[in-house]
Amino acid sequence: MTSSVTDIFNLEGKTAVITGASAGIGTRLAQTLVLAGAHVVAIARRRTELGDETSGTGRLTAVTADLAERDQVLSAAEASLEALGGTVDILVNNAAYIAAGVKAEDESYDDIRRTLAVNLEAPIMMAQAVFPGMRTAGSGSIVNITSISALAGNGRFPQAVYAATKGGLEAITREWATQWSRYGIRVNSLAPGFVESELTSAVIHIPKVRDWILRNTLLPRHGQPQDFDGALLLLASDAGRYITGQHIVVDGGWTAH
Repeated sequence: MTSSVTDIFNLEGKTAVITGASAGIGTRLAQTLVLAGAHVVAIARRRTELGDETSGTGRLTAVTADLAERDQVLSAAEASLEALGGTVDILVNNAAYIAAGVKAEDESYDDIRRTLAVNLEAPIMMAQAVFPGMRTAGSGSIVNITSISALAGNGRFPQAVYAATKGGLEAITREWATQWSRYGIRVNSLAPGFVESELTSAVIHIPKVRDWILRNTLLPRHGQPQDFDGALLLLASDAGRYITGQHIVVDGGWTAH
């Protein structure tokens, strides 16, 4: 073995961009990248607060942008490349919008447009922005955060357009992997299940909802943002250098039956 087990997960000297880093899973993913050694640009619609342990490293740059707006996506991508010296080694497309609890027949045009823009159009534009540098470097890792909604219908939590965008992101993950592997670029996705976060906590702790989730989850608990640390580091680092075009589900076994 030419390197230790801990070395292959080390991101020291790597550059990374993550979207949707202001709360929940996104905040944790950004912290994980920084603490693993990467220089990280965290893009969020709101001010990003990642704590003293992370901010004190000097390896974090916050960029504010509304990824529903094309010009702001392009500006955020440009600012990220400038902050990281022109090359991005790791891109994590995490930002998402959902019109929570709205039935399919009632989703408004504004919600449809915003969901498509944030969840599908923005990841495409971000990937296109970092692609030239990755191609020149002959390496790179793109990690798309999708959802179990891309794999299974869930009528108890109406989210039709959200599910469509996450399914699209899963499909384009495979297509990018197929097209860009020749340049040494790996593309994979992570699919969260029911994860406790700022957005979901008010709903998943309603007794009826909680009992339904736990009854259908093989590991009978809600997911926590830290449950994604290992999967992210696997895909972002040399530990996953032979993994591409894959969809890793982190859902406690929800989709296993």
